[in-house]
Amino acid sequence: MRRLLLFLSIIYISLTASGNREALRKLDEVIRDRAKYEIPKREAILKSRAEYESAADDDARYNALRGLYENYRSYRIDSALIVANQRLDIARRLGVASKIASASINLAEGYARSGSADIAIGILDTLNPASLQAHHYKYRNAVYREAYRSKVNTSVIPEEKEYLTRRLKTLNDSALTGSDKTSKGYYTLTAEKLCDAGLYSEAIATIQEAQKHYDFSQDAAMLATIGDVYLKSGDRQKAIDYLASSAIIDISSGTKEYHSLITLTSLLLEQGDVKRAFEYINCAFEDAEFSHANLRTAQIMKIMPAIDKAFHESEREKRTLTTIFLIIAGILVIVCLLLLAWYVKALHENRRMLATIEEINKSLAEKNAALADADSLKLHNINMLMKANSEYIARIKALRKNIYRCLKANQYDKALEFAKDKQNEINDIYVFQGLFDEAFISMFPDFIDKVNIFMREKIEPKESGRLTPELRVIAMMKLRMGSTEEISSLFHYSNQTVYNLRTSIRNILNISWDEFEKKIDDI
Repeated sequence: MRRLLLFLSIIYISLTASGNREALRKLDEVIRDRAKYEIPKREAILKSRAEYESAADDDARYNALRGLYENYRSYRIDSALIVANQRLDIARRLGVASKIASASINLAEGYARSGSADIAIGILDTLNPASLQAHHYKYRNAVYREAYRSKVNTSVIPEEKEYLTRRLKTLNDSALTGSDKTSKGYYTLTAEKLCDAGLYSEAIATIQEAQKHYDFSQDAAMLATIGDVYLKSGDRQKAIDYLASSAIIDISSGTKEYHSLITLTSLLLEQGDVKRAFEYINCAFEDAEFSHANLRTAQIMKIMPAIDKAFHESEREKRTLTTIFLIIAGILVIVCLLLLAWYVKALHENRRMLATIEEINKSLAEKNAALADADSLKLHNINMLMKANSEYIARIKALRKNIYRCLKANQYDKALEFAKDKQNEINDIYVFQGLFDEAFISMFPDFIDKVNIFMREKIEPKESGRLTPELRVIAMMKLRMGSTEEISSLFHYSNQTVYNLRTSIRNILNISWDEFEKKIDDI
């Protein structure tokens, strides 16, 4: 059972990691091409500017600045602050309390995102509740929470941090109370509250319930929240998946002030993916610098030393590995040199042995020459067989050339005729058998007469100087090459033919086969 659970766990981790790799690969591509995603954002800004410049009165200019602020708020914080101030000036000129409140919250949000949380809180504190409309309360609460969350993250005094945390919790509870229980915000705030209380299973259950009612695939903020929930619960694989998806949407929408990529960088650093973490944090830093998001810049600067340290450790490990590889390579070079020395020595030894063998061969050649001189008949037979073999080779060569010419000239039918013609083969076999007969008779001139002594019916050759097939079989017995394979291979007989020839010899013998074999040896 334990092995089964372990196996299933390994499969789950592998599948989840595979999903992470896919999301991270896609994020890599988006970061690499992020410049092209800014084009729609810049076009939208230019459009809003044109609307502002062509506005006929302050009402139209106020409304045009709303769109311009929306485009700047997550793109360039300093520009967003300028637009918010312009919008607040127009609202004050118009003297409409609700517009003043809306522009003031815009300005507070800009300060909160730029890292000036105290200024943002000060602006929000001065707002008259009577001037706020229903949607202003939610907006103000969200900016309050963003400002206090920033102060909690940057506070170093324990008492102050504890106070700010309580204040943030109160704001979260207030937002939760005022939220529609079927809205996205309600699910988000509930999950965050459960996480803060350490109830991670309940928080995840809340997220899963929300996913049944809403499609968050294109909601970067919600995906980031889900990623944070899974991160706090300890499920880093799912956290990476959701944070990567959130970062992809942020970057592809032209957003330059984001939380997901920074958090994701920390996770990748923990997993040892230093190269990717360095690329991500560099992207986040460049965009935070561009948008003047001082809060995000501060968060990034906290991570940078760890990434820098990990990067240098990685480089040090690479250098160590390189040194090890160089040492191994050096050892291998020494081994190769030793092997080369051994090979050279063996080569010299082989040459010495070859020289000895050459001397032995020379001595044998001299002895063979002496034997050849002593037995001219055998030499004649050898020369005859060599000449026949040379002629046979020449014929084969000529045949090959003819076939090659035909093939080269695309005369395939003619080449096929050459290949199918068996007459040359028959002639060659006939010539070879004649040479064998001549050589054998020259060595044993009275062979036929002595064989016929043991026959009831004499075997008479039809041609002078040639043996009959039966006599050839007996001749091979004399030469102690009487096996069926040897006879059939030498004379190109079939095995059945050799069997029939032996049977024919047995039928005309006047002695037993065993006696006949002994007599043949004595001839």
